Amino acid sequence: MDYRLEFLDEKTFEDLINTICQKILGTGIISFSVGKDGGKDGRFTGTAQSFPSITDNWKGKFIIQAKHTTNPIASCSDSEFQSIVIREIVRIKKMAKNGDIDNYLLFTNRKYTALKGEEICKKIKRETGIKNCELIGKETINNGYLNANKDIVKQYKLDLLHIGFDFSDEEIKEVIIAFKEQIPANKKYIKEKVESLKYDYSHIQKDLKNEKNKLSGDYYKNEILSKSLMEFAKIEKFLNDPINSNLKDFYFDTANELNQIISIKRDNFEAFEELFVYIYKLICDGSEILKGGKRHVTTFLHYMYVECLIGKR
Repeated sequence: MDYRLEFLDEKTFEDLINTICQKILGTGIISFSVGKDGGKDGRFTGTAQSFPSITDNWKGKFIIQAKHTTNPIASCSDSEFQSIVIREIVRIKKMAKNGDIDNYLLFTNRKYTALKGEEICKKIKRETGIKNCELIGKETINNGYLNANKDIVKQYKLDLLHIGFDFSDEEIKEVIIAFKEQIPANKKYIKEKVESLKYDYSHIQKDLKNEKNKLSGDYYKNEILSKSLMEFAKIEKFLNDPINSNLKDFYFDTANELNQIISIKRDNFEAFEELFVYIYKLICDGSEILKGGKRHVTTFLHYMYVECLIGKR
């Protein structure tokens, strides 16, 4: 369940995190008003009710920090977040020196990556000398805390923000795997078609489509024309081959499904290229069968776009 926390403003996200902490730590959470908080959005002193578990409760002075982003595809591995952590370490050191902190909880609505998350916590503890540290990303906030506390979901009206970006990605995976296997047989056809495609897809009419969809000129030139265009002839040959008729149906079903979802969720993203990255991650993250062929996912998405199967015409 994705409650689309990027739609909240920073203060509401901080309030949400402190409300969650009332559930897992206790009702003695002290919230701080907007301003120079010295590296804390909430504070708690005592024994946690159920953190990290009901049998292994942390004790002492807790500092709660909430770091919000409006970027729906942001990750804890991003360099921007690493810079945030460095600034927080400076603040934690001051609190540790004054004896104001034992436990540090850093919440963010960014995607949590296990290796980087563990690395960040070790870095904070090593450089500040505090006893305990935990980095909590959007997956745990959504699935661990909000799904288990529907009263919080209703309190912050998060259910109104949620419409799943779900589609039948297994079908497009099957198409891409078959495409990858058939590429070697298409070389002669590709050579004959590339020049005509260069003309067709760089035609001035595409500028109007890009403007309507808020796709940047740089992205269109550097990613679609410079990288994906050379693959379009392969896709055209693949889809028009009679032996791939079932896969062609899968392709158009997926494109139709994606276009409907994009129409509903378009306002959640600023530039259209953000949608490309978001859909790519939905399809590829955790997929073993796409290893060695993930790049084709982006190519197929670009092809759908220039063929006007997704996005505004």
